[in-house]
Amino acid sequence: MSAPRKVILTGATGLVGKAVARQLAALGYEVVPFRSRHDGAGGMNHLTGHIDRDALEGAFAVIHLAGEPISQRWSAAAKERILTSRRDGTRLLAETLAGLKTKPELFLSMSGVGRYGIRRTETLTEASTVSTEGFLGEVSAAWEQATEPARAAGIRTTWLRTGVVLAASSGALRLMLPAFRCGLGGPIGHGRQQMSWIRLGDLVRLIAWCLEQPTLPPALNAVAPEPCSQADFARALGKVLHRPAFLPAPAWAVRLLFGQMGDETVLGDLRVTPAAALAAGFRFETADLPAALARALGE
Repeated sequence: MSAPRKVILTGATGLVGKAVARQLAALGYEVVPFRSRHDGAGGMNHLTGHIDRDALEGAFAVIHLAGEPISQRWSAAAKERILTSRRDGTRLLAETLAGLKTKPELFLSMSGVGRYGIRRTETLTEASTVSTEGFLGEVSAAWEQATEPARAAGIRTTWLRTGVVLAASSGALRLMLPAFRCGLGGPIGHGRQQMSWIRLGDLVRLIAWCLEQPTLPPALNAVAPEPCSQADFARALGKVLHRPAFLPAPAWAVRLLFGQMGDETVLGDLRVTPAAALAAGFRFETADLPAALARALGE
């Protein structure tokens, strides 16, 4: 019997990382967590330049999920942490992978739909023009560029441009649930802005699916096939919870509470679709929003 294929996983303690580790272990992979901001064995620290090169040798794939959380008020210090954790951490990892004796076959690195900007009126696919509009555009551009040493060394490298991840245990949905369960939920801003989302379970399945593909495009939009407006999201969540959902959160209040972070995230307007994944044969378990919300709340 052959040994299980070794997968290095950064960000293994986060929402997505924990779920990915469970799924890959169930599929028979050897999952090796790789700690961030760690100067010892089995980790790396972009602030000091330390990285455990030996732990990376012989891996079949590296999945890079680590980064400073986006969901916080963006002070100047927070922006610096968010940017450097992604840019410098990813570059340190990519440069090290490029110099290994036995390089991984695949490098999957998280990115975000912010790579397309903040507000666009057209439906966006991987073939759409990218943008550096806003802080998220700046961060995601630097994040993706930082993987270039791995790609230049012949390692298959793919960016996963992820939208809002739906999980009842964490993230945006968890923050919304208390108000909606009390019947105090509703659309954010004018409600017409488009939201690109994916259920956590489908994101995990997509990552596992990537490991089995002989070829992948440089970018995959990790979002469900049916983006929705903020108003449609509020109605669907209220319906699943059997609660009214008509009390809007004014845009000015969102900006007052969350500043630029709120303006670029919940008030952003991007209609992103997973054209490349669908064309390559990936199928979503919960492609429509009501089913995804019901499944996420059940989990």
